[in-house]
Formats: sequence, structure tokens, C-alpha cells
Amino acid sequence: MTNKVLILGSGTSTGIPIPGCECKVCQSINPKNKRLRTSIILKIQNPSGNQETSFLIDTTPDLRQGLLNHKIKKIDACIITHTHADHLHGIDDLRPLCFGPPPKTIPIYTSQKFSEEIESRFPYIFGDQANKPQLGGGIPRLLTKKIKFEEKINEVSLHGLPFDFFLLPHGHGETIGFRQGKFAYLIDCHDIPEVVVDHLKSMSLDLLIIDCVCRAPHRTHLNTDKSFEFIKKINPKRAGLIHMGHELDHSELETEAKETLGAEVSPVFDNQTITYRNE
Repeated sequence: MTNKVLILGSGTSTGIPIPGCECKVCQSINPKNKRLRTSIILKIQNPSGNQETSFLIDTTPDLRQGLLNHKIKKIDACIITHTHADHLHGIDDLRPLCFGPPPKTIPIYTSQKFSEEIESRFPYIFGDQANKPQLGGGIPRLLTKKIKFEEKINEVSLHGLPFDFFLLPHGHGETIGFRQGKFAYLIDCHDIPEVVVDHLKSMSLDLLIIDCVCRAPHRTHLNTDKSFEFIKKINPKRAGLIHMGHELDHSELETEAKETLGAEVSPVFDNQTITYRNE
């Protein structure tokens, strides 16, 4: 059973190129250095293989462009990893996917804390105003669903599919990481708790996508050294680096990763599709 990870965006919060920047990455003609804000679509086959469930991970300010790039017409659910603007503030761009026919409500899975922040930040979608008659283009039909974080590793079924969710430190806050079968997604974190590392290592992952923002030490993200260190510890068959800033040239980072960790580790790039198997 083959599942797919579609990379809508692979860049840090500014996107690449950064307006006004004349560095070699921002001025690069290599399309793999053109990075929208980090987001993926996870396409999972059901056990019988006759149906696919699509999970959008984060609603970045570049969401509309990502949906257009890939002619996305349907999303079954959305997972919000945290509420920083570069991962949330494109949420209104889900609106066309709710129009139908028939009209559809998209569930938004996140923590209790993040759910409250989202509802407060977008009252026209989730508050009393959402229940009033709509004028003009209307609003997206969204419903927050709270993931309970009662343990270090939290097993949850979403649309009949098994996920493990866990919290990762991100500066003074936290972000949500997850495992689905033999795939794990760890972004916007400056460290990974030992219990999560041990758990993921025991799962014999086929694919790990992990935060990697720059080369210098960073207070809120993993840098190259830390990303490489955690890849070694978790030991997946393949690993992709994501959430990259303009210090990281794709070709140079690809060479560095392969020389350090082997041919199965490389930076991901926008519009890439990566498969993984759960067997």
C-alpha cells in the first residue's frame, strides 16, 4: 500500500526568495531554491486500496498558490501544527474547497490551546458571526477538532487512520509533530524529546521529514547539525529536510547531506511527491 506526501512548500517563514534580498539563494535560477512556506498534503490509501484520504498539514499564506499549482479540488481534513502566521494565516483559502456541491465542512485537527487561538483569531469563521447570514463570498465551513495530549505519545484515529501525535519544543512555545504508519513529520522545533526519538526509532520509519532552517545554531529551529544528529538517532530508511531558509542552497545542502548521512537523505523541494509504504 503506497501513500504519498506532496510538498506544497518547503521554505521558512519568509518564503524564498525573500523580497529585496540579493543573496545567491534568493537570486538563484534553480527552481528547487524557490520555496513557498512549509506545508504538505498527505494522501493515505485505505487498507483495501480503493479509497484515498487527503490531509492538509498547515494553512500557510501561500495555500491558494499551492492548491492552484496542483489543481487540488478536495481535502478531507486539515492538521494545524501550531499557530504562527506562516503555518496558519492562509486558512481562509480553504473556502473554495467547502463550496461543493454539496457544501462541505472541513475538520481542523489541533490541540486545545491552538484551537482556542485559531477561533479567537478568526471569529468570522468560528464565532457568533459565522452563524449570521453571509454576504458576498461567504466564509469557509470549518470545524475545530481537539486532539488530546494526555501522554508523551498520543494515539489517535483520524478518519479511521492511525496517527501518533506528540508535542515538540519551539522557542518559548511548542508545535505538534506526528507519525502516520511508517512516516513521521517533525517541523518548527529546536529539539526533539528523547521519548519521541526512541518511539520513532522503534517504528522503523520508511520516511522522515524534519525541520532544517539554517547552518548556524538557532533558538527556535533545528539547524543542519541538529537535523543530521536526529536523523542518525531515529534511523529512517529515507529522510527529507524541510523549512529551509535562504542560507541553504538546495544543491549544496543535498551534497552535504549525502556526504554526511548517505544517498537517502536530501532536502525536499516544492511540488515534489514522495511515496512511503506502511508495511
